Amino acid sequence: MGIEDILYDLIKEYRLSRLEKQKTKENEEKQIELAKSIVKKAYLRFNFEWNTEKNEEVSLDWFIRTKHDLFKYYSTIFLDIAVEIYDVLPEESEKLKNMAKGLKAGATYRTSKEIKDMGNFHSDAAMKYFQELNS
Repeated sequence: MGIEDILYDLIKEYRLSRLEKQKTKENEEKQIELAKSIVKKAYLRFNFEWNTEKNEEVSLDWFIRTKHDLFKYYSTIFLDIAVEIYDVLPEESEKLKNMAKGLKAGATYRTSKEIKDMGNFHSDAAMKYFQELNS
């Protein structure tokens, strides 16, 4: 099961909890916890995947292409999640939008140093945000 399946299953559950007609404190808490779970999984997965792939020994052309694909992929996932959680976690939604913006910009970089610096920056930010959500 890929990250998309996991995240989109959680998003479906989150959407169902939002559709429940009865607005209770318990339902609102469930929505917040589901939203946090979605975000944490996305942050953690990006961090793990970046740290697994950033030092691959491949040609420069292949390195650039694969990292551009990785950045585009996660920018899309982060934007999808930002849209879903905007009403419940607006600050986290904004962080995700900013990360997506940075990753999209990084997908245009042409040197391995620029790509690694940007990927490391966003990977570190993802872990920082992950830890904030856990506290």
